[in-house]
Amino acid sequence: FHHARRGDLRPGVWGILEPAADAPRADPDALLLPLLAADARGTRLGYGAGHYDRTLAASSALRIGVAWDCQVVDALPADAWDLPLDWLVTPTRTLDCRAAARAVGAGAAER
Repeated sequence: FHHARRGDLRPGVWGILEPAADAPRADPDALLLPLLAADARGTRLGYGAGHYDRTLAASSALRIGVAWDCQVVDALPADAWDLPLDWLVTPTRTLDCRAAARAVGAGAAER
């Protein structure tokens, strides 16, 4: 992440406007993430190619998934490189995915 004004942005490799590599670094407190589906534990199904996963791995920002209620499912499989959401927000609810993941982990430990 970098600080940049719109006029400083230039088309990158995919034609998307982006700041220069030497622009001042930014460290956001939170990131709003789009998704196809997510579960209460914070497992997120994205749009493929792993672009968000690589970005999330390099950031300590709070990961907040933004979804419609119909995109929240009971459970999704997770790969080793998937980083879970911290929060999931829909029009009708806000889920603390960290608490849900701890509850699932505690339940597995009791078995």
